[in-house]
Amino acid sequence: MTRELKVLRMQMLFGVLASGALIMVMLQASKITLDWGSLLSPAGSLALLVFAAIVCRRRGFEKSSLIMEVLAGGVAFSILVLLSTYLVISLNTPTADASLIALDQWMGFDGVAFIRLVDGMPWLSWALMHAYASFAFQLLLLPMLLILFGQPSRAFVLVLAYAAVGYIASVVSIWFPALGSHVVYGIDPSSLSSINAHFGHAFLSEFHAVREQSEFVFSLDAAQGILTFPSVHAAVALICAVCAFSVPLLRYPFLALNILMAASTLTHGGHYIVDTLAGMGVAALALYCAFALSRVPAYQGVAWAGVRGERRA
Repeated sequence: MTRELKVLRMQMLFGVLASGALIMVMLQASKITLDWGSLLSPAGSLALLVFAAIVCRRRGFEKSSLIMEVLAGGVAFSILVLLSTYLVISLNTPTADASLIALDQWMGFDGVAFIRLVDGMPWLSWALMHAYASFAFQLLLLPMLLILFGQPSRAFVLVLAYAAVGYIASVVSIWFPALGSHVVYGIDPSSLSSINAHFGHAFLSEFHAVREQSEFVFSLDAAQGILTFPSVHAAVALICAVCAFSVPLLRYPFLALNILMAASTLTHGGHYIVDTLAGMGVAALALYCAFALSRVPAYQGVAWAGVRGERRA
């Protein structure tokens, strides 16, 4: 196991424990209470992954152990990041849609015209919809593939960068909660012929409830992605594309998929273009920090036999 990988594993463990403890403290001071029953299934999955990682490591199955570890970290961070988004939106600060629209207009971007343009191309709408929906699938699949292709450090970088993006986006959203372009532009889902506007509207009930209710019960079964600025989908698109780039067989499929996922934030995700650009900026910062702190090269080619140029501890 390389020195970089040991550092990344410790960083992930510390990140989960430290951020988890902080979020639990913040929940105690907030109006949010947890529906513990909704957390039983993911908690069981998390415990099973940790147990499987320990068993695989003791039996010498290093790749299997690393896969279980990185998946456990991803599951833990996903739940904690989701909780952090609800905490910040519960502060009920004024919505920032007017400012975000003004920035779009300053950049010369017409969100309504772009949505209508894509809506007139059913094949593109279909591709963008599936790319947008690939968010969770990529976060599960790509770390496993990177480990199988001999790039375990990049798998852990991916998960850590995702967590950093989620927490940074949560902090930023204290000042920039937003309803999103589909709502503010008044785009009626029934007026769209090929774009599925589900993601641009599905979060609204949770968004309004956590802001307006004096006491809110967080249930993982009902939870939605409720952040608009910056776009976490756009951030994850950049993270996945960068982390897959050093593996030739993964490079171009994931690059194409994530270009589509970034674009889909504007058509299917209800995001303004400033959300998308800000998400990519946050992702670039998170990747830089993850690579720099672990000393993993930002680009490292891989051969079929394994990683070239790894430094052994």
